[in-house]
Amino acid sequence: MRKRVPEIEPYSSLYVEFGTSNGQVLTLKRDLSGGNLAAYHYSIDQIGGAGQTISPRRYGKSVGDDVTSVLFPFAGIAEAQLRTNEQGKVQRLTVRNLLPIFLVDEISVIAEQSPVLGETGFGDTTRKRMFSFLLTGKDDAGVVADEKREVVNARLAAKLGIIEDLLAPLQKRLDGVRQAESLDSVEKLDAAIDATRARLQIVELQRERLQSERILAAESLDHSNSQIIAIDELLVRYELLDERYSSDLERLDFVAEGVQFFDQLQEVTCPLCDQVMTADHAHIADDRSAAIYDAAKAEAAKILAQRSDLGAAIADLEDRRKAHVVIVKELSQTLQQIETGLKSDLAPKLRGDVERLESLSDKRLQLETIRNDFDQYDSLMLLRQQIEDAAKDGRPKSRDWEPLPAAALLVFCRQVEAVLKEWQWHSAEPRVEFDQQTFDIVVDGQARQSHGKGVRALLYSAFVLGLLRYCAANGRPHPGFIVIDSPLTSYKRGRDVKLNDGVDLGLEDGFWSSMPNTSADLQVIIIENKEPPAAVQTGTHYEWFSGADATDRDRAGFVPN
Repeated sequence: MRKRVPEIEPYSSLYVEFGTSNGQVLTLKRDLSGGNLAAYHYSIDQIGGAGQTISPRRYGKSVGDDVTSVLFPFAGIAEAQLRTNEQGKVQRLTVRNLLPIFLVDEISVIAEQSPVLGETGFGDTTRKRMFSFLLTGKDDAGVVADEKREVVNARLAAKLGIIEDLLAPLQKRLDGVRQAESLDSVEKLDAAIDATRARLQIVELQRERLQSERILAAESLDHSNSQIIAIDELLVRYELLDERYSSDLERLDFVAEGVQFFDQLQEVTCPLCDQVMTADHAHIADDRSAAIYDAAKAEAAKILAQRSDLGAAIADLEDRRKAHVVIVKELSQTLQQIETGLKSDLAPKLRGDVERLESLSDKRLQLETIRNDFDQYDSLMLLRQQIEDAAKDGRPKSRDWEPLPAAALLVFCRQVEAVLKEWQWHSAEPRVEFDQQTFDIVVDGQARQSHGKGVRALLYSAFVLGLLRYCAANGRPHPGFIVIDSPLTSYKRGRDVKLNDGVDLGLEDGFWSSMPNTSADLQVIIIENKEPPAAVQTGTHYEWFSGADATDRDRAGFVPN
């Protein structure tokens, strides 16, 4: 403990017991010389043995148990993260952040400081976000913080180094090259490339047309050559057939002439039997000679007719062959002309245009590379300038953060107004507003700080009591109790028996008379030098500290003898 009083000398430990309306109990124990605490989930008179060891607070990146991690879950307050600065850095909500709104000492109650911020210092942003958390139940866990300026400067320096490394080869490549000429040349090359592509398209169409004509001519030439071959085969066969017809006719002529020779023979002896060949001789020709002659003549006529048809067929084939020979000659000439056109005319044009297009494309690529280099150079120079400007501005950039929610503030102010009505504020309908610049209330157009210390103490008390009721009514996080030290001590009656510092003298009585009406689920602890009325003493838990004049039935002070 900071303050040592004689009454605590016999004691070695301090116990604080918390209880809820549903019967849950939490007791914290700490040695008066300091050190860690012990937590017990039962009352002081039931404590035995070692409890759960907890630290007064966490340090660094510790995640061990401390007073906050034990007391908040007991009070139904969820783990929360609060923003600590304008750059968005967050830290854990702790009991220390909540102290101004539930534990009000005798100095703070009359001070001109904000009931939310407490003593001004480096924790103002955290206290403001604590108040927003109580009003809304939402914390700043989702806030993404800006980096520290040292880290930002180091990153900017690294970026500048990289940019310089990228600029060096670009400057070397672009040395002596003018950007305007490069852009103009690119436009001219684009026009030349388009013209070359148009010529290539025309030549390609001509080549496709000649290719089609060549295919058709080749097909026709193959057809005519195949017809000539087939005709030649037929002519060979027809010539063989004609020779056969000639042989058959000669044979028939021989048969007919042989019959005539038999009729002209004289009587002679038969060479076979040596008899005279008479009419009845078996070897002598008979009357069938005439029939054989006629048959030979008829057969010869038939062969002559067929030979005539064969001659006509041969003549027709020869005519057709001559026609196909003419076609073959013409198609060969056509194919020769097409090949000449493809090889001697179109091929050089096509080759020249392709080579020109490739050359133009290469130049275009080179100029495009130069233009891209210029674009990259300009972008890097702009980025370098931005980084240099950012590095010159050593101050952290302020960010626009969401203000306190107007609707929740309005409901909270109505709660404070209700408290002042209960206390019989001098105006029948007090008007309470919240000033987000000072983080304090303004009552009937007058800021709390502008009153005397007596009224400041009463309005501070109305603030924390109204906040307690607001959180209980709207399910917002709150320890569920408040402790106010000396809210009425500075409030004194002056010569004017009706008004004191602009406040009706009935305000003190209204303050006391409202205490018994506090909900059983909430607790308001008042430490005051002034005695409350008898009705208040009987309607509340009242403890009177008699001091040095205490009797055996009285309690001398907060620390028991």
